[in-house]
Amino acid sequence: MSFRKLGLVALRGIAPALLVIGCLSPVASAERIDPEAAREVEFFEAMDAGDIEVKFIPRNAAAANVMIKNMTDKPLHIQLPEAFAGVPVNAQFGGMGGMGGGMGGMGGMGGGMGGMGGGMGMGQAMGGGMGGMGGGMGGMGGMGGMGGMGGMGGMMRVAPEKVRKLAVTTVCLEHGKPDPTPKMAYKIVPLKVVTKDERVASLCSMLGKKQVAQNTAQAAAWHLTDKLSWQELAAKNRIESRYTGNVRFFNPIELRQAMTVVNYVTTQAIDKSDQSDSASDVESNSDIDKNAFQISARR
Repeated sequence: MSFRKLGLVALRGIAPALLVIGCLSPVASAERIDPEAAREVEFFEAMDAGDIEVKFIPRNAAAANVMIKNMTDKPLHIQLPEAFAGVPVNAQFGGMGGMGGGMGGMGGMGGGMGGMGGGMGMGQAMGGGMGGMGGGMGGMGGMGGMGGMGGMGGMMRVAPEKVRKLAVTTVCLEHGKPDPTPKMAYKIVPLKVVTKDERVASLCSMLGKKQVAQNTAQAAAWHLTDKLSWQELAAKNRIESRYTGNVRFFNPIELRQAMTVVNYVTTQAIDKSDQSDSASDVESNSDIDKNAFQISARR
């Protein structure tokens, strides 16, 4: 038998095998990836529905851990909040308006806030942002880009009955109150429970997206929530010692960047308010036109 005939015989044997493999591959792939298996849920709605259990554990005034457990038998794609608050379990924030306290941003920053005042009172409120982080946390960068605030946080997948931990970098928004510690009982709530100030929400979102450094964000936060002037912030000490000398809380570069951040979030809040007013005007005019049409039709 010639080599050509041998080749044709071999191909006749291989072709059916390839056909079988080609038919089976999509089925195997479909079995590995089931798009219907995972359900997409919003973070706080899932908490209310009992789909997830969340523990908020402050590490200090600058950081906290968020433990998220999937309580269902299906994987969940969780829409993380762009802004959140962590508050003492027994804290009450009714009627606080635009003030309040918070910590903001994802990451793993350590160190205490220092020089914030002691006392035996309840720990300060905390809040933060989880925007654009997805399933993992990162370290803090510099100022970075300041555009694209967006309207929601990142996504995170949690397997059935499993726990994921998120480390959050934070800024304190209640200057002078006791620093939070791991021994204090805290819970996570929407940021609007603590403050309705859109500038603070934008600031937390920026920190969550790593668009601003932690210490810069802290200066901006205290200026917005506690009305500390830039002069007061410049004079604030992180460490005070008559033996080793004082260490400033903020350096001049951080304060200049904080001023830029405050101007930016203020502009964002104004633009958002203008858009809301424009939408209300359009809706109002639409109602007027509708009423005029109905009157004309009756005539």
